[in-house]
Amino acid sequence: MRLGMTTVAVLLFGLLNVARADYMDYHFEVHCESEMNRAEIVPYAVYNSDIYSTASQECEFSNGRTIRAKMGLGPVYPYGMGGADPDKWLSVWVDKAQVLSQTRFGCGDEGPCSLRVIVTAKGLDVCRRELPGPLVQQDSPKHPKERCEFTPNNKLSHTRDSLEFPLPNERIRPAAGSLATLYSKDTQFCSQFPLLDDPRGRSFTGDNIRPRIGLPNDAESIEPDKSSFYRYGDRYRHYNFDVNNDGTNEAVVGLHARSHASDGDTYFAYADDKVPSLEVEEGSSPRSELDYAKTAKGIIPHNWSDNMDKDEKQSTGKDLRDGAYIIKNVDAPWWDVNDKPIFRFPYWYLWPFRYKQTTYFLTWSQEAAKQHWYTILHPDINFHVTEMCVFQVVKERY
Repeated sequence: MRLGMTTVAVLLFGLLNVARADYMDYHFEVHCESEMNRAEIVPYAVYNSDIYSTASQECEFSNGRTIRAKMGLGPVYPYGMGGADPDKWLSVWVDKAQVLSQTRFGCGDEGPCSLRVIVTAKGLDVCRRELPGPLVQQDSPKHPKERCEFTPNNKLSHTRDSLEFPLPNERIRPAAGSLATLYSKDTQFCSQFPLLDDPRGRSFTGDNIRPRIGLPNDAESIEPDKSSFYRYGDRYRHYNFDVNNDGTNEAVVGLHARSHASDGDTYFAYADDKVPSLEVEEGSSPRSELDYAKTAKGIIPHNWSDNMDKDEKQSTGKDLRDGAYIIKNVDAPWWDVNDKPIFRFPYWYLWPFRYKQTTYFLTWSQEAAKQHWYTILHPDINFHVTEMCVFQVVKERY
């Protein structure tokens, strides 16, 4: 289901008993005229219908030419200009060769969108029309002129897409939507994390995009004792748990940023006599993350960073949400060599949980290109981290 901006904000920020606004969903159709050796691929927008599907559509011409098309949608965010309107694209294969890859288009009111693709026995036409906007003149035509660009057969790719159309002797990538385990330090442990049918999943309140991975049956999510608001969509939560597996509980303040500029988690751990208060005196400015960093004995994921040296990690003058973590035990999967497991801190979610008297973090990213990656990380007494499991919910190919 694709939701309107009002609905997205309501659901994702946990507000209840608010009527759902109208929403727009998207789909496409392959109008196949086999006897005419012609296929027309058209995306559409429609209100209040759950119709989007990642499934491909096919057409076979009487002359033997084959067509495959897929439509993709990007994630929806409850912030930023156009955040509730996802990216939309079409991919097209002709005779098992990819001729269009993630060709983007826009949609206005209910009806056809700005893109139309026609495949014939002679080649490929890609047609676009401008969508009416708020600055369109009143006397402008209701149906703007369409512009088409034709590519003849001899200019189209003829290289078979071996991942989309593998031969019997070629490797077959995992099925789209399946859970692929790319690394496991302990196979029995990693096998206990299930793929969830509901993408909103099991998670603490307030996540913008919730995980597709669930916790083991005997695991316990670590919940905060109290919380306070910080600027924009941010929230501080106060926890008490063994954050670094040293056998004793620490006071932990979690900054859960939920805004366009920063949509990720940071945890500050303290010795008992240096715990800052979440309370702010009347008339005072809310504390910043740098205030909380000053007396912290450990900062997660700051202490895991791959692009800061030791002095930078200890400095409280740096932007604590800058940096990135790079998975050590696995690289990009063989079926997508450019899909590197690199996670930027401003958009990295860290969900702490306990399993068999041990603390772990389930992590996932809010970046559109990384949302299918999930990791289970084990923090240690020195605020280092051990990679336990690395998963992917395998993406559809476009």
